[in-house]
Amino acid sequence: MAKKVYSIIEVARQGGEWEYSDLNFVAESTRDGGSVRQGWRQVRPAAIPGSGLAVAGSAEDDRRVYYQDVDRSLVQLSYAPSSSDGHWGPYRAFTPEIGAPSAAVGSALAVTGRIDGQRVHYFDGDRHPVRLEERPGGWTYTVCADGPPGSLISPLAAGVTEQGEYVYYLDDRGHIIEASWHGSQGWSVADLSAGIEGCPVPSPLTRLAATGYGSDGRLVYYLDERNRPVQLEHTVIAGTKKNPEGSVLWQVCDLSVFGAPAAAVGGPPALLLNAADRPRLCFLDADRMVVEVEFNGCGWDIRRAGADADLGAGAPRAAAGSALAAVAGADGSESHVYYLGTAFAGGEAPGHRSSGDGLPGGDDSLIELGGAGDKWAARDLGAELDLPDVATAVPSPIAAVHTSGPRVYYVSEE
Repeated sequence: MAKKVYSIIEVARQGGEWEYSDLNFVAESTRDGGSVRQGWRQVRPAAIPGSGLAVAGSAEDDRRVYYQDVDRSLVQLSYAPSSSDGHWGPYRAFTPEIGAPSAAVGSALAVTGRIDGQRVHYFDGDRHPVRLEERPGGWTYTVCADGPPGSLISPLAAGVTEQGEYVYYLDDRGHIIEASWHGSQGWSVADLSAGIEGCPVPSPLTRLAATGYGSDGRLVYYLDERNRPVQLEHTVIAGTKKNPEGSVLWQVCDLSVFGAPAAAVGGPPALLLNAADRPRLCFLDADRMVVEVEFNGCGWDIRRAGADADLGAGAPRAAAGSALAAVAGADGSESHVYYLGTAFAGGEAPGHRSSGDGLPGGDDSLIELGGAGDKWAARDLGAELDLPDVATAVPSPIAAVHTSGPRVYYVSEE
């Protein structure tokens, strides 16, 4: 039985056309006597099944990809468009290079900061959060050993504000833990589930999404025990004459009150900001169709993007256990959502089929759902590009970023 090989696949739209690249292996031809053989050559460390995945990028087309190799070291791949021909440069493996702890089995990854000032978060073997920081003099790391360990299936989310950096995860009790990094002051840890009045109990299978903004604003999203989407918001209240020091406040918002449907069990939320820097949350509903919930300044607009896509024909339903990623377009008005869904025989989603009988094929094709407001369209990238198989035995995470165009990444299984 052939051994499976795992690698990172980048799927990108460039110059209006979609294409893909294998970041760990390159195709090459070798001559054996009078015949030419086609094969693959490994150029960067292979990924492992269950590897976490995180990406970052810039409008100038710089990009970074983070995953775990077979030695459970965190690996960084960097693309440098400023080089003479634009290329993926040498990789970095942080365990042998700087002694960073190896990643725990199945550890999620979270990334914050800008290119050339990156912070990457993961769990070590004791399930404590590790923070890798890129400084002008090189990379350093620190471990948050004082907080409770993360659960064996804990997700990770992270955000940064003017005051500090914040990492969110679930401990063995199912509590939401916030680990804060404040530079020279080091780590501090807070149990949000216990410390926020009325904080709904998380689903044991929930995923997390988070972001930071402004002086010290923070938003955290998860699913409660009934799989309803919940927002936790940390607000900084400016000082007044009566209260010159101001105050801070955590508030709970049950998005189902505004009409948001229940999510698929364990459905992964994907968070992005719209053109006005207001939160826009994407998740899969109980029918595994994409829903977008967007804050309009006063309340929340609910859009059943998957069901309404392609003039009501609907986008492919997500596969059970599919990951989800979303990224805003260049001007922040559009959303690009990615997940694994049903492939169609014609290679295109409903509303786009030009051939074939339209019968569903496999359940692991990479789907893009793009649009804004009430106009959405689905595209079957897996069938259109004949993409390498997505790792599904241990479900691959999906990550996305917008640089010169949308880019999406997953772990392949060959």
